[in-house]
Amino acid sequence: MRGFFKRSEKVTADTARRITGISTPLGGISWSDLGPGDDKIVRQFLLFLEDRRVLFNAMQLEVVSQVHESINDIREECTKTLQALPPKAFAVPPVRAIREAGRRFHDDENEQFQHFAFFDRSWSNRDGSPGFFLALGAFRATVGQQVALLAAHYDIDIEGDLASALPALGDGTS
Repeated sequence: MRGFFKRSEKVTADTARRITGISTPLGGISWSDLGPGDDKIVRQFLLFLEDRRVLFNAMQLEVVSQVHESINDIREECTKTLQALPPKAFAVPPVRAIREAGRRFHDDENEQFQHFAFFDRSWSNRDGSPGFFLALGAFRATVGQQVALLAAHYDIDIEGDLASALPALGDGTS
């Protein structure tokens, strides 16, 4: 009986958080559910991205104000996802990269491109500027790459229009 109550070398923080109670002198322990796993959180995040037209809509259909709103929504969802994930989860760096790409978009869209002779300063706010479209392309490329990483790691199929935002696979010829 001496070794029965042997003290453990290490109790992880995850284990300690799950313990909700200890019962009678004869033993017993209560465990809590930790909530959704990383894969479920990532799946919910990718489902959110599937409905973001800013990631795959034709450029001529983009409206500047709607793009800004959508990118801000994506940044907000990234923050919520990061709050739900454990700090060392595989998904944390890709989700942070998507959130950072949203911040970069807002900075990069203001770049001036004087060498674009066709750029007429009288364009409406709906049309966007060359800087806007270059920043949007960079944003889409970053998000597509990170979504591909998440989908591959968590074995999640990407369907619909979001699949068009993923990087193209090479045909193997050089």
